[in-house]
Amino acid sequence: MIKHSSIVNGEILKEFKDIMGINLMNNAANTCTIEQHLSVASVFWPEIIEIGDYIFISNFFNGEESLKEIKERFNNDRRQIEKWVNSWSIGDFFLMSSDESVRNEIVFMEFARVLKSLWEIRLKHLFPERKIVVELDYGLMGELGLTIVVYQE
Repeated sequence: MIKHSSIVNGEILKEFKDIMGINLMNNAANTCTIEQHLSVASVFWPEIIEIGDYIFISNFFNGEESLKEIKERFNNDRRQIEKWVNSWSIGDFFLMSSDESVRNEIVFMEFARVLKSLWEIRLKHLFPERKIVVELDYGLMGELGLTIVVYQE
Protein backbone atom coordinates (compact mmCIF):
# COMPACT_ATOMS: atom_id res chain seq x y z
CA MET A 1 0.00 0.00 0.00
CA ILE A 2 1.22 3.46 -0.86
CA LYS A 3 -0.24 6.36 1.08
CA HIS A 4 -0.26 9.77 -0.61
CA SER A 5 -0.67 12.39 2.10
CA SER A 6 -3.18 15.21 2.05
CA ILE A 7 -1.96 18.71 1.30
CA VAL A 8 -2.80 19.47 4.94
CA ASN A 9 -0.60 17.97 7.63
CA GLY A 10 -2.93 15.72 9.63
CA GLU A 11 -1.03 16.52 12.81
CA ILE A 12 -2.52 20.01 12.72
CA LEU A 13 -5.71 18.51 14.17
CA LYS A 14 -3.93 18.37 17.54
CA GLU A 15 -3.81 22.17 17.48
CA PHE A 16 -7.58 22.55 17.03
CA LYS A 17 -9.55 23.83 20.00
CA ASP A 18 -12.79 21.92 19.32
CA ILE A 19 -11.97 18.61 17.66
CA MET A 20 -15.05 16.84 16.35
CA GLY A 21 -13.53 14.02 14.36
CA ILE A 22 -10.83 11.37 14.27
CA ASN A 23 -9.05 13.07 11.35
CA LEU A 24 -9.32 16.28 9.34
CA MET A 25 -11.84 14.99 6.81
CA ASN A 26 -14.02 13.55 9.56
CA ASN A 27 -13.70 16.78 11.54
CA ALA A 28 -14.83 18.80 8.50
CA ALA A 29 -17.76 16.43 7.92
CA ASN A 30 -18.84 16.98 11.51
CA THR A 31 -18.40 20.76 11.63
CA CYS A 32 -18.99 22.26 8.16
CA THR A 33 -22.23 22.68 6.28
CA ILE A 34 -22.32 22.01 2.55
CA GLU A 35 -22.41 25.78 2.02
CA GLN A 36 -19.24 26.18 4.08
CA HIS A 37 -17.49 23.40 2.14
CA LEU A 38 -18.37 25.05 -1.17
CA SER A 39 -17.35 28.50 0.04
CA VAL A 40 -13.99 27.20 1.24
CA ALA A 41 -13.44 25.44 -2.09
CA SER A 42 -13.72 28.82 -3.83
CA VAL A 43 -11.06 30.26 -1.51
CA PHE A 44 -8.62 27.45 -2.26
CA TRP A 45 -9.45 27.30 -6.00
CA PRO A 46 -10.37 30.92 -6.81
CA GLU A 47 -11.89 32.41 -9.92
CA ILE A 48 -9.13 33.96 -12.04
CA ILE A 49 -9.63 36.64 -14.67
CA GLU A 50 -7.38 37.65 -17.54
CA ILE A 51 -7.38 41.12 -18.99
CA GLY A 52 -4.88 41.32 -21.81
CA ASP A 53 -1.64 39.98 -20.37
CA TYR A 54 -2.73 40.56 -16.75
CA ILE A 55 -3.88 37.85 -14.35
CA PHE A 56 -6.05 38.73 -11.36
CA ILE A 57 -7.79 36.93 -8.52
CA SER A 58 -11.36 37.86 -9.42
CA ASN A 59 -12.42 38.80 -5.87
CA PHE A 60 -9.53 41.26 -5.57
CA PHE A 61 -10.18 43.03 -8.89
CA ASN A 62 -12.23 46.24 -8.74
CA GLY A 63 -12.99 46.66 -12.43
CA GLU A 64 -11.35 47.96 -15.56
CA GLU A 65 -11.77 51.63 -14.57
CA SER A 66 -9.72 50.93 -11.46
CA LEU A 67 -7.15 49.13 -13.62
CA LYS A 68 -6.61 52.29 -15.69
CA GLU A 69 -5.76 54.24 -12.53
CA ILE A 70 -3.46 51.50 -11.26
CA LYS A 71 -1.65 51.33 -14.62
CA GLU A 72 -0.96 55.06 -14.37
CA ARG A 73 0.17 54.76 -10.76
CA PHE A 74 2.66 51.98 -11.56
CA ASN A 75 3.71 53.22 -15.04
CA ASN A 76 2.23 50.12 -16.73
CA ASP A 77 4.58 47.82 -14.77
CA ARG A 78 2.64 44.54 -15.01
CA ARG A 79 4.40 42.94 -12.06
CA GLN A 80 3.64 45.86 -9.73
CA ILE A 81 0.06 46.15 -10.99
CA GLU A 82 -0.62 42.45 -10.40
CA LYS A 83 1.06 42.59 -7.00
CA TRP A 84 -1.09 45.59 -6.02
CA VAL A 85 -4.36 43.96 -7.07
CA ASN A 86 -3.51 40.38 -6.04
CA SER A 87 -2.28 41.00 -2.50
CA TRP A 88 -4.40 40.06 0.49
CA SER A 89 -3.71 39.83 4.19
CA ILE A 90 -4.17 36.24 5.39
CA GLY A 91 -5.99 37.56 8.45
CA ASP A 92 -8.60 39.17 6.18
CA PHE A 93 -9.83 35.71 5.19
CA PHE A 94 -11.29 35.54 8.73
CA LEU A 95 -12.84 38.97 9.25
CA MET A 96 -16.28 37.88 10.44
CA SER A 97 -15.39 34.37 11.55
CA SER A 98 -12.33 35.06 13.66
CA ASP A 99 -11.80 32.84 16.67
CA GLU A 100 -8.81 31.92 18.78
CA SER A 101 -7.46 29.57 16.09
CA VAL A 102 -6.50 32.66 14.05
CA ARG A 103 -4.10 33.50 16.87
CA ASN A 104 -2.60 29.99 16.86
CA GLU A 105 0.58 30.53 14.81
CA ILE A 106 0.84 26.84 13.84
CA VAL A 107 -2.74 26.67 12.50
CA PHE A 108 -2.51 30.11 10.88
CA MET A 109 0.73 29.26 9.06
CA GLU A 110 -0.64 25.88 7.92
CA PHE A 111 -3.65 27.65 6.39
CA ALA A 112 -1.35 30.11 4.60
CA ARG A 113 0.92 27.31 3.33
CA VAL A 114 -2.01 25.28 1.99
CA LEU A 115 -3.58 28.34 0.36
CA LYS A 116 -0.29 29.20 -1.36
CA SER A 117 0.19 25.63 -2.56
CA LEU A 118 -3.30 25.33 -4.02
CA TRP A 119 -3.13 28.72 -5.71
CA GLU A 120 0.18 27.68 -7.30
CA ILE A 121 -1.43 24.48 -8.60
CA ARG A 122 -4.48 26.41 -9.86
CA LEU A 123 -2.40 28.98 -11.71
CA LYS A 124 -0.02 26.37 -13.16
CA HIS A 125 -3.07 24.44 -14.39
CA LEU A 126 -4.54 27.51 -16.11
CA PHE A 127 -1.28 29.01 -17.38
CA PRO A 128 1.34 26.27 -17.78
CA GLU A 129 3.46 28.44 -20.07
CA ARG A 130 3.65 31.44 -17.72
CA LYS A 131 5.98 32.02 -14.78
CA ILE A 132 3.56 32.97 -12.02
CA VAL A 133 4.73 33.60 -8.47
CA VAL A 134 2.57 33.04 -5.40
CA GLU A 135 4.37 34.57 -2.46
CA LEU A 136 3.78 34.71 1.29
CA ASP A 137 5.48 37.40 3.33
CA TYR A 138 4.77 40.06 5.89
CA GLY A 139 3.40 43.46 4.95
CA LEU A 140 3.51 43.02 1.18
CA MET A 141 2.06 45.89 -0.84
CA GLY A 142 0.94 47.70 2.32
CA GLU A 143 -1.17 44.83 3.67
CA LEU A 144 -1.09 44.07 7.39
CA GLY A 145 0.57 40.93 8.70
CA LEU A 146 1.20 37.82 6.68
CA THR A 147 0.13 38.48 3.10
CA ILE A 148 -0.37 36.37 -0.01
CA VAL A 149 0.39 37.92 -3.39
CA VAL A 150 0.22 36.68 -6.99
CA TYR A 151 2.15 38.12 -9.93
CA GLN A 152 3.90 37.14 -13.15
CA GLU A 153 7.66 37.25 -13.44
